[in-house]
Formats: sequence, C-alpha cells, structure tokens
Amino acid sequence: MSIPPRGKGRKAAAKKPAAKSSPPARPAAARSSDAHASVVSVVAPHAAAILAVGDEVLRGEITNTNATFLAERLFDAGLDVCEQRVVADDATAIRRALQELSQRAAVVVVTGGLGPTEDDRTVDVVADLLGVQAEPHTASLEAMKTRFAAHGFELTPNNLRQVRVPRGAEALPNGAGIAPGFLVRLAGSAAYFLPGIAREMERIYLDHVAPRLRAQMAAQGVPVAAVRTWHVYGMGESHIDHRLAKLLDVIPHATLHFRTDAPENHVKVVIRGPDTGKNQEMLEQVDRDLRKRIGPGIYGIDGETFPMVVGQTLRAAGITLALAESCTGGEAGQMITSEPGASDFFLGSVVAYANDVKVNVLGVKAATIAESGAVSEPCAKEMAEGVKRVTGATIAVSITGVAGPLRERDTSASGTGDKPVGTVCFGLASAKSTKAVSKLFSGDRARIRRAAAYFALDLARRHSQ
Repeated sequence: MSIPPRGKGRKAAAKKPAAKSSPPARPAAARSSDAHASVVSVVAPHAAAILAVGDEVLRGEITNTNATFLAERLFDAGLDVCEQRVVADDATAIRRALQELSQRAAVVVVTGGLGPTEDDRTVDVVADLLGVQAEPHTASLEAMKTRFAAHGFELTPNNLRQVRVPRGAEALPNGAGIAPGFLVRLAGSAAYFLPGIAREMERIYLDHVAPRLRAQMAAQGVPVAAVRTWHVYGMGESHIDHRLAKLLDVIPHATLHFRTDAPENHVKVVIRGPDTGKNQEMLEQVDRDLRKRIGPGIYGIDGETFPMVVGQTLRAAGITLALAESCTGGEAGQMITSEPGASDFFLGSVVAYANDVKVNVLGVKAATIAESGAVSEPCAKEMAEGVKRVTGATIAVSITGVAGPLRERDTSASGTGDKPVGTVCFGLASAKSTKAVSKLFSGDRARIRRAAAYFALDLARRHSQ
C-alpha cells in the first residue's frame, strides 16, 4: 500500500502518453549485425518493464518473486515500472513481448529461458531478433568447465546452451551460477536478460545491472532519490500508520509506503526532489522523526534482517544463546542460523517435541508436565533451564505451545482442559533468573509457528540490549 505525497510537496500526476502501436518487424536483411544497434523509437525515458519467460510461471507452478525483487529496485533507482508481463516458453510470444515492451520502456528486464533445455529459448529469440548468431561466452564457459570438474559432473552438449549470448551482446557474469546474463539494445530500450533462478538473477542484478542503471540515470541528469525502509516488529500496520500521520506534510516530493510480511511490517519513504543532496538531508530529518514516533519497535533498516539484528545484538553483548523448541520444531534455530556468523553466539538447540524428550534430555520434571501440562509456563521455564545446562549458553530461550490446526487437549495436565490453538509459552533462563511468558497468536499453523519463533528470538534480543 502507498500513500501519495501530501502537503507542500504534492503535485498533480502527469498524464501518461497513449501507448504507441508496435512497428512491423524488420526483415532479416534490414537487421543490424551489431547487438547494440537500435532503431528510431520514442520511449518513456524513465519507464521500465519486466518480462518473465516460462511456462511454469504462467501456469502458477512457481511464484514470480523475481518481479517483486526487480520492481522494488527499479523504482528505488528512479524508474517507473509501467508494465509486468509473463509469457510462455514460446518463441513467437517472447519475440512479440520484446518488440512491444522495447517500444514502451527505456529499460526492459527479462528473466528466464537461459537454461540448458530445449524449451529455454530466450537467447535464440534475441539473437534472431537482432540478426546475429548465439555464441558461447568464453569466460562463462571456462567457469562452467572448472565447476563441473570440481564436482565430478559430466559436461553434456546441452550444457553449452547455458553459456551462450547473442554475438555483440555485453555479457553479465553470473557469480551465483552458470548462465551469464547479457545486455543488448532493442529498439529504444536497454534490455537486460537474466536467469530465472532467483538467487542467480538477484546476484547479476546487484553486481551488474544496478550499477549500469545508476550510471544511466546520472548521465540523464536524473537526481538520485533518497530511499529508506524501516523494519518494525511488534506493532500492527494500523498502529504504525496512526503514529506516522502527517509525517511528510512538510517534506516535499516525498511518498510513504507500507508493506506487511507477518509478523513484520515495513515502512518505506522515497524522496524524489530535484536536488540529490537535499533529498538525503530531508530523509535524515524524516528518520529522526519516524524513530521518535515508532520507538523500539524498529529493529533495523534496509538490508538488515531480523535474524541479522538479533545476532548483532548478541555478539555485541558477548552473549551466547541456546534454544529449546517444541511446537516450532526448530524454526527459531533455522532463523538464527540463516545469517552467516551465527556460530559466534549460537551454541545449539534441542527440538523436544515429545514429552519424553523434554523429560529425558532437558530434565523437565514429569510432575511438572502432569500437574501443569507441556504447554505451560512451568514447563517452559524448566525447558529453558535444561537447554542452558546442556549447552553452557549464557542465556537460553524455550518455546512450547499449540500450533494447530485443531484445538488440542493437553491430556498430560490435570484439570487444565483445552488449550486454544495459538497458545505458546516461552521461558528465558539467564545466570540470574528464569522468567516465563505466555502469548496467544492467531492464524494458521505456519503463521503461529513463525510468530512464536520471532517472539522467542526477540526475547533474546531485548534481554541482550
């Protein structure tokens, strides 16, 4: 969701020009042999288009997360995404889409169709469109041979398809895989072609596309927008919106945007004024005001992730952490080890799903479970104390609860009755004391487990601050 500029900086939106019809395809004899050659075309100078190629995307078998990644970063670079399109692995459909989009946008970013199989047709379509041959990119070919030899893989003829680019194209090396991306000129646009595999696409974009776009915008005299995203945990979107009312009233050329990825919320401010330096100054002013309004709910900005910030906090405090997990099944441990360097502070975890494991491994008293139940604060306390003792960690956090999907009866507890789905108890054991707290989360099983993992790690973070 986004909110348009308000206050002094608000301007009427410019009307978009009517879309122009695509010119007829050039005959082969008229095509240039230079992959950077272009025909006369009028395109929107700051417009960008995104094209995904692949039957699996078109049929919904995979989610097009590439488009989400690209749209956000193209917008931040100062480009307006005018269209997103998905086409099948069909040469005619790919060609038509490229011809149409290159007439409308100054930048076209294409993902997919660079693999080794017969239905990976993007390179051949682009080469034919330009009237050139597709040929191996020498550096990528050598890197593939080295990689295959190191892993004992046989190099098959179709693997060579992965390292081809149209003759004359500017190859964009793939630091996370095999198939290189490439850049060509199509009509009035700079067209970037990237692999469909997300981690490879993202790596090539960040390494090669983003710097070129920055240079392109600078050459056109486009001021650099000031952009920042604040990550918030523990506060709902409506409460954040309420606190940020009129935040940008005195900030010209600024827009405010919200995005929810439960249990997190993200707030982005974009300032696109005519003066790059002034944009950044105003952003710092917004930062100070926003932090006063939101407070400690902000855990980080921009590329900082929740596990990263938890780790930074523990590392800075010289604290080591251990986890005891029941209903989350190891999800909190997986989160904290998703960032490199977790071994600096994370000692390990025990996934004590069964009561026998709680008793025999963590040392939870059988009487505690019989009297209070496995989903209880007394049990959570003993789980935390047990994993702290087993690992020798400075602090330990435990999680035990009911993730669903059905309402469950804790038959191990005498007289406790039904435990509503979403009931989760947490324990935190330190050298000084052991504390416990209970929460009731809403949502389906996956959402409850995720919320519980976040809350457990946030207990460790706040204790270490």
